[in-house]
Amino acid sequence: MTQNAVVKRLLPGGRAEVEVTRQSACGHDCAKCGGGCSEMISGPIVAEAVNRIGAQPNERVIIEGEFRQLMGLAAIVYAVPLALFFVLFAVGSLFGLGEGGSSMLGILGFVLGVVFAIGYNKRYKERGTMVFTIIGRAV
Repeated sequence: MTQNAVVKRLLPGGRAEVEVTRQSACGHDCAKCGGGCSEMISGPIVAEAVNRIGAQPNERVIIEGEFRQLMGLAAIVYAVPLALFFVLFAVGSLFGLGEGGSSMLGILGFVLGVVFAIGYNKRYKERGTMVFTIIGRAV
């Protein structure tokens, strides 16, 4: 997965701090769009990247994230809460809680999954294990 970024500053060890402006799902500039989805898009993300090409501050570059890591994070963020919802809903049904009780237990599972995903993401960021690489200069 590649994204456009701007090099903010150089870091020791051949790394650079880059700023990535998140794009909408449709790939357009939300600031100029009347679609109403701009409230859902967060601001720029600052990350570290391996600076293979010797990019300099304020230079527009293309960065690439490791596909396996990105898919693993996506699975945790999206699949774990959903799986916990269905598992706890089924457990509630097995114990005869009825639809309402099973639904409440499922919602509790979903919330616990979201809390877990947020905590995991926070620890993942603190450890700095996400690997981005500057692969070229943007045109």
